[in-house]
Amino acid sequence: MKIEKSYKCLLYVLVSVIVFASCTPQKELMYFQLKEGQDTTKVYQYNYPSGQSNYSPNYLLKERDVLYIQIKSSVDEESNKLFSDNNNAYATTTESGIYLNSYIIDNNGEINLPVVGKIQLKGLSIEGARKKIEEKVSEWILNPVVICKMVSFKVSILGDVNRPGTYTFYQDNVSIFDIIAASGDLTYYGSREDVRIVRKTSADDQIIKLDLRDANILKNPQYYLQPGDIVYVRSNKATKSISYFSQPLSTITSSLSLITTIVTLIFALK
Repeated sequence: MKIEKSYKCLLYVLVSVIVFASCTPQKELMYFQLKEGQDTTKVYQYNYPSGQSNYSPNYLLKERDVLYIQIKSSVDEESNKLFSDNNNAYATTTESGIYLNSYIIDNNGEINLPVVGKIQLKGLSIEGARKKIEEKVSEWILNPVVICKMVSFKVSILGDVNRPGTYTFYQDNVSIFDIIAASGDLTYYGSREDVRIVRKTSADDQIIKLDLRDANILKNPQYYLQPGDIVYVRSNKATKSISYFSQPLSTITSSLSLITTIVTLIFALK
């Protein structure tokens, strides 16, 4: 009976070690954590220093951005024929139709509109671009109505997320949590403290590190993404390593459990 108890004790110890070792502290999985001493029952608020505004900027257009532009006259149907290619049903009912009837900002920061000609849009917000196009078009048609939308706001996400891939957003402000939500959130093994953004600009290539656990991420200018960004979620090394280690251990535990059962039966028969 002493041998039997020894086997059982050994089994219990091994199971306990595996269970506790494979657990990740809840704090490592939580987003928007406040610093120690802050009252979590109150609304989190950050007051921006004098001269700064809330970091929710309108995206400023750059080379290779793709814009969907629809132009109509509110009073003159004949004038609409000047821009009829952009007003057909196909252009607005399918994603490919929208793209094919869109305009790419060239290396000079310009688009080339029919009739109107080239318009400089680089450095403008979407609303600023719409107003400038409307101003130029008003020279040709009466009371124009201009719709201007971003088509090329695509962000890729890789690593320890549930649905990695490339996602398209039809808006000019996309946050890091927008892409995380679109990808089905991080997996259990995804590192919330070490999320990387790979960004290519005309001047350089950047790798930006974000800690999703820190509530102060809301005031980080990098909280908002840019078209073409690649978000990479690294694995939590400790948790991932333990998971790999626990797989063979689970086999060993099952084997020990079987051996213990067999030994128990033998002693019972005796």
